[in-house]
Amino acid sequence: MRKILFSILVLLSALPMAAGDVVSDSVPSGRKKVAVVLSGGGAFGAIHVGALRVIEQAGLPVDMLVGTSMGSIVGALYSVGYDSNEIAAMFRTMDWAELFLDRDDYRRLTLSERESQDTYLYKRDFYVHGGIDPQPGGVIRGNQIQNTFSRFLQGYTDSLNFQTDLPRRFACVATDLVTDTAVVLTQGSIVESIRASMSIPGVFTPVRIGDMVLVDGGAKNNFAADVARQLGADIVIGVVFDLGLGTDKEYRTLMDVLERSAGGDISRRARANEKYCDVLIKVPVRGYSSGSFTRGAINTLIERGEKAAAEKLDSLKLLKLRAGAQPDKDYSLHLRRIADLPDESKTHTELVDLREDKVLQAAVGLRFDNEDIAAAILHGRYFRAGRVNKQVDLTLRLGLRSMLRVGADLEPWRNKKFGLSYALWYKYSDLYTHGKRTNNLSTIYQHANLKLLSFDAPNFDLELGAGWEHYHIFNRLWNERSAVTVPDNTHYLNYHLRIRFNNENRRYFTTLGTRAEAAVGYYTDNFARWKGHSGFTAVTALWQTTIALSGSTHLRPGLEGRFVFGDDVPVFAGNFAGGNRHGKFFPQQLPLMGVWHVERFDNKFVSASLRLQQRIREQHYLLLDGVVAEHNEEMRNLFDRRPIWGIGLSYFYDSGYVGPLGATFSWCNHTHQLNFLISLGYDF
Repeated sequence: MRKILFSILVLLSALPMAAGDVVSDSVPSGRKKVAVVLSGGGAFGAIHVGALRVIEQAGLPVDMLVGTSMGSIVGALYSVGYDSNEIAAMFRTMDWAELFLDRDDYRRLTLSERESQDTYLYKRDFYVHGGIDPQPGGVIRGNQIQNTFSRFLQGYTDSLNFQTDLPRRFACVATDLVTDTAVVLTQGSIVESIRASMSIPGVFTPVRIGDMVLVDGGAKNNFAADVARQLGADIVIGVVFDLGLGTDKEYRTLMDVLERSAGGDISRRARANEKYCDVLIKVPVRGYSSGSFTRGAINTLIERGEKAAAEKLDSLKLLKLRAGAQPDKDYSLHLRRIADLPDESKTHTELVDLREDKVLQAAVGLRFDNEDIAAAILHGRYFRAGRVNKQVDLTLRLGLRSMLRVGADLEPWRNKKFGLSYALWYKYSDLYTHGKRTNNLSTIYQHANLKLLSFDAPNFDLELGAGWEHYHIFNRLWNERSAVTVPDNTHYLNYHLRIRFNNENRRYFTTLGTRAEAAVGYYTDNFARWKGHSGFTAVTALWQTTIALSGSTHLRPGLEGRFVFGDDVPVFAGNFAGGNRHGKFFPQQLPLMGVWHVERFDNKFVSASLRLQQRIREQHYLLLDGVVAEHNEEMRNLFDRRPIWGIGLSYFYDSGYVGPLGATFSWCNHTHQLNFLISLGYDF
C-alpha cells in the first residue's frame, strides 16, 4: 500500500521541460572545479549515496552538488559535510512514510494532540474571515520534511548564499508555476529550497518564495547537468537512474504503466543533458519503483549505485588528474556526524504556540474490523486566537457505536483551559457472562463534562472537573444466565480529577517511554449524596513501560486496576472488561486479552500484562501478549479466587498512514474460547 502511494506521488512530478537562467561562480584556485549532478526519482535517490561512496574512494574533489527533487536532498546533505556513510545511515533509518506525510513529531505534541494524530487519516486547515488558505494547491503541507531536514542541516538553516557559505557549493532545481520555467536556487533557506525542489505538484503545497510559486524541479529538469556547466563547473560527473527496457509481460499493473510512461519522458530529457557530463554513472533500477522506500529496497539501490560507480572507477581516477588535484590528497569531507546531533528525546524545547488565528480544521478517520465492520469519524474545529484563545469542536462517529460530540474551550493561558462538552452516544452492545452472551442492549448514553481546570502539555495533562452521565435502555434482551439487572434509566453526577503522564515515542509499536495514569471520581445523584447516603468513589490507575531487549525486540510490562468503593453502585458505574483497548463499549471499560466481548466484573479489579514485541522486516510486527487478572467485591479478598489469565498472538503491519493492519488470535481461561480479530486502522 505504501509502495503504491509513494510511487503515485513521485510519478506525478515526472513531466520534463527546460532550464532557466543561472549565475556562474569563479573556478577554485589551482585546479578545475568538479561538480556532481544528482537526478530526481523518489526512492531511486538512494543510488546517489552509493555513487558518492565510490567518488570518495577515487579521491576526487567535489566542489559543487547540483540536485533535483530527491537528488537535492542528497546534494544538500553532502554539501554541508556529511559523507556517504552518514547519508546512507539516514536513508536506512528514515521513516519515509512519516517524512512524506503531515504527521508532527510525537514527542512535541500535547497528549490530546497525540490522540488526535493517532485517530485521523487526514486533516485540512482552512482560514476563515478572509484569511489566506494555509494549504493552497496541495494535499500535504510537507511540515515533517522541513522539520526533519532542519535538524540534519542545523547550522545552515538561515538565509545563505549556497555558492559561498557552505563547505561545498550547492544548487537545486525547482519549477516556478508563475512563469512556467525552471528556477535554479542558489541562495536563501537551504531547507526551503530542497522542500521546493521535491514538491510534487498537486500533492505537496507549493513553496512560495517572493513572487515565485515553486514545485518539483523534475517538471522541468530532472537531471540538471546543464545547470552545473552554467554555474561554472569544469568537470561534471552525473548520476542518473536507468529504468531499462522491459518486455510486454512486465507492464500489467497500473504502477508499471504509469512509472514506465513517466520514466520514459524523464529519460529522454536526461539523455539530452548527458552531453554535459565527463563521466556518466547510469544505475539500473529494474525491479524497484520510485516508491520503494522499504529498508531492503533502499539497501539494494545504494548497492547498485556503488556497483555502477565502481565500474567507472578508472575514469573517475583519471578525472582527478584532469582536475589538477594532488594525487595523494584526500579531498573527502567528514565534517558532520548524525551521532553529534542533539538527542531530540533529551533536548528541552520550549513549547511555541504555532496555531494561526481564525482557523477551521476538518479531519476524517476510517476503521474496519470483524466486530464493528466499519466505522468513520469526522471532526471539525474552529480556533480563534486572542488574549483568551477560543475553540469550538464538533465530532461525529458513524458505525455500530455512533456518537455526536460538541465542545467549547477557553484558553486564557497556553495549555490551561476551561471548557464544556456534551456527547450523545448510540450503543448497540452485548454483555457476556463467562463467555456466554446474556444481555443484548440498545443504549442511549449522554455525557456532559465541565472542565473546571485543564492543563494539557507534552508528556503530561491534568483535568479537574464535574460531569453528568445518563444511560437510557430502550431495547434489551436477556436470558437466565444474566448476572446483572439492567435498569431502564440511570444517571449520576460526578466530581473527578485525572492525571496522565506519557513520554512514549509512539502510540502503536512503542519502543521507548513510559505512560502512567491515575484518576479518582466521586459520584452522587444530587451533587452531595447518592440515594440518601454518601456517594460512591471510583479510583483508576495504570502504569506501562517499554524495555528494549534489542533494536527490534521490546518488552512492555504493565499494571492496571479500577476500584469502586461505596454502596448501591449502579451497574453502569461498575467494572467492565474485555477487548484490546480502553472504553470500547463503556467509558470505564478495561482491556482484557482473550475476552473480545465485554463482561461485568466485581467492583475491585486489577490486572498485570506483559507484551513481547518483535519487529520483523521493517514495518512488520509479531506481538505475544499475556495477562493475569483478579477481581472481587472486597479488597481484602481480591486474590482469593482463581486468577483469570489470557494470551494473544498478533501480526501487524505498521502502514504509518492508515494505522495498524493486522490480526489477533487470543484465548482466556475465563471464557475457554478461541477468538479471532481482524483490525484495519486506528482505534477510535
